Amino acid sequence: MNIFRFFASLRLAIAANVSLLCAQPSALPGSWKVDENSVPLVMEVAIVRTGRSNPGQAEQLKANPKALQDIVQSLVYTFREDGVYLARSLQGEQSGKWRIDGNNLVTEFAGMPERRDSLLSITPQQLRLFNRDIRQAITYLPAAESDGSAAPKPIRSGTEPGPAEKDLLRPHAITRVHVVDVKKGRLLEDYTVIWKAGKITDVLPANRATLPPDAVQIDGRGKFLIPGLMDSHIHFFQSAGLYTRPDGLDFRMIMPYEKDQQWIRENHHHTMKRYLATGITTVVDVGGPFYNFTIRDSINSRLPAPRTIVTGPLISTYAPPNLDERDPPIIKAHTPEEAREQVRRQLPFKPAFIKIWFVILPGQTARQFEAEVAAAIDEAHRHHLRVAIHATEYETAKEAIRLGADILVHSIEDADVNDDFLKLLKSKNIVYIPTLQVGQQFFRMLTQKLDFTTHELAWADPTQLGSLFDLRHLDPKKLNGFDYRPLVERFPIPSKSDSIMLRNLKRVAQHGITIATGTDAGNPGVAHGASYMREILLMQEAGLTPHQVLRASTLDAARAFQVDSQHGSIEKGKFADFVLLEENPLKSLRAIEEISMTFLNGRGYRPEDLLPKNVDELAKAEVNAYNARNIDAFVARYAPTAEIYDLANPTTPIAVGHDQIRRTWGALFDQFPDLHCEVTSRTIIGNRCVAIESITGVGPQPEQGVGIYYFNLETGLIEKVYFMN
Repeated sequence: MNIFRFFASLRLAIAANVSLLCAQPSALPGSWKVDENSVPLVMEVAIVRTGRSNPGQAEQLKANPKALQDIVQSLVYTFREDGVYLARSLQGEQSGKWRIDGNNLVTEFAGMPERRDSLLSITPQQLRLFNRDIRQAITYLPAAESDGSAAPKPIRSGTEPGPAEKDLLRPHAITRVHVVDVKKGRLLEDYTVIWKAGKITDVLPANRATLPPDAVQIDGRGKFLIPGLMDSHIHFFQSAGLYTRPDGLDFRMIMPYEKDQQWIRENHHHTMKRYLATGITTVVDVGGPFYNFTIRDSINSRLPAPRTIVTGPLISTYAPPNLDERDPPIIKAHTPEEAREQVRRQLPFKPAFIKIWFVILPGQTARQFEAEVAAAIDEAHRHHLRVAIHATEYETAKEAIRLGADILVHSIEDADVNDDFLKLLKSKNIVYIPTLQVGQQFFRMLTQKLDFTTHELAWADPTQLGSLFDLRHLDPKKLNGFDYRPLVERFPIPSKSDSIMLRNLKRVAQHGITIATGTDAGNPGVAHGASYMREILLMQEAGLTPHQVLRASTLDAARAFQVDSQHGSIEKGKFADFVLLEENPLKSLRAIEEISMTFLNGRGYRPEDLLPKNVDELAKAEVNAYNARNIDAFVARYAPTAEIYDLANPTTPIAVGHDQIRRTWGALFDQFPDLHCEVTSRTIIGNRCVAIESITGVGPQPEQGVGIYYFNLETGLIEKVYFMN
């Protein structure tokens, strides 16, 4: 469990009425900790708030009071004068924003809804506030976390480094590692990479490298180092689940769109960690609501989150229904002046570029929207902003380039491109982002031909990936008559468009046009972080070499968004963002599935340490592997000595260990291609999960059963299971 999910929304409130409170506003900036007498109250707040969105995790908190108490006692809140606050505990650090409004302190974390709490008193020695969740007063005391002083010190441009930060200020080195030179597609064998304070200071042959005497050394022998990967097309406002795009498939009668959006905001910090766990150190959000900028601004170099390049709402030729109207991710421009105004609205937030959604409906032509698109592009260029454009049809793409667009964020999918068009792209230095999987994954979900890999099942968020199987058990009567089964034959996979995109990408590469890897993560079936492997393997299937794919995923992606002076290759002076692999990715891109560590700003993260290890997530991941009928992923959820019993005979196990589990359930998966498990109820008590399950696909009627799962929360693996039909 990650305490920031609970405490990022624990808002310290301060009144602005200075005369009433007999305190100065300048008393707030600094660091505060929970008073020992208030620790039980803060623990109660954590359980109450968690229970609203995840009752299972709230039960875990109740069952682990000592662990929760330790985390609360370690919490330190630091308020900076620039309006940023940091929350640190044993589990790391997160950040958000704060401002004073009347008698409230308004705070927001990673785009979550604002929270207002009331202040009772504030002095340099004590902060007391009234928490509205439990209607109790909570006391905070000055935190002497930097130099032992009693009173909080104003922090103007950053925070005093703690022990972990001080360690990062020391020189670090990966010694005797094979460095992948993405510029030339070669291997620099037996090299040493040295960095300090997040920047690379030397990249030298190991026999010529002189390490500083206080350097922290990491043995890289036999391993391979690549630059941090970059996903050039993602959307934070989309969860990758079944219910995240009601403008395309409207299932709001099952899951309200507001609930999907709430889940995204509450789990954003986990989403960011999944990117790092899969080697992605930079992401580009190519369009979403204005809270995209809040997400960007809440991230700092100490957080386990990739660097984030963002823009605001998509300027569109079409108004999609059913999305958030308060902070819409997509806004139609009805006139050229509206298009210009949409660009100008974003300028105070400093977008990295402007995005246009050039969508043409049946019966329309691209030329119908020439004035609006041209106005948006011209206004963006007037303010020195490049323009990324969604234009998936050949004619629309040609019109977009004619009007001055700089980046095509999707492949052209309806026709094979010709030499003249490719020469035009080359001459204008157009960037081409293929996004090969997004359409295919949508149709796999639509027809339930889901084929998730072991890698995706391991690293995708289990809640959202699991939702994609819901069509298997949802009654069409509850979906306004929607039934996936008649669609299976109508939508072959791969489709004609899939083949066209592969051919076009190969020709784009042959003409030397800049390619940047992007997944369109967040769309249904395109998991944040975990979908990257599928994308790069499709790029290879199109005919690109491993070197070409790696370059598109690092240096050329950085060039596409004009950050290559600091990112994209392992060179002196650039940020220490790289990925340590067990195998050579120039020989096989599947080497990226075996990450030893991801380094961001010089700080190393082991993938397995980034994922939450709570029973709710672990139980969902096991069911997902079952529903995918992926025996490798299924076995991987169990400890090597796991025991599985039928309660009808609790003394003799059905299976013990990986080999027996593989044989038993592998045969089941092979025999029943329509096998599906719906968990109708899940109760979590400590490290145990009691699940009531309905199994279909093995007979004419569903089979009902109960499973009791025992998890090891240190390893994240199932150690024992009891079943009862």
